[in-house]
Amino acid sequence: MVELSKLKAGEKGKIVSVFLPEETVFRLRILGFSQGREITLLKRSFFSRTFLVATEDGRVGLRRKTAEKILLSAENGSVSGAE
Repeated sequence: MVELSKLKAGEKGKIVSVFLPEETVFRLRILGFSQGREITLLKRSFFSRTFLVATEDGRVGLRRKTAEKILLSAENGSVSGAE
């Protein structure tokens, strides 16, 4: 497993778990961030402060602190930091 914040642009993964307050988890689910869903990192900002992520439902911008709390599993080996 790897944190979303460790992905490189273009890499994909499936969400395994989200370690955030329940209110935040609820909002992320609405945006397509639920367990088992595939996401793709589209772009990192300068110094990796924000991340643009594509979900099945659209695009979402996340702060680094939020991205660090979302764990992914490799999708066909496309996540470089996965074990």
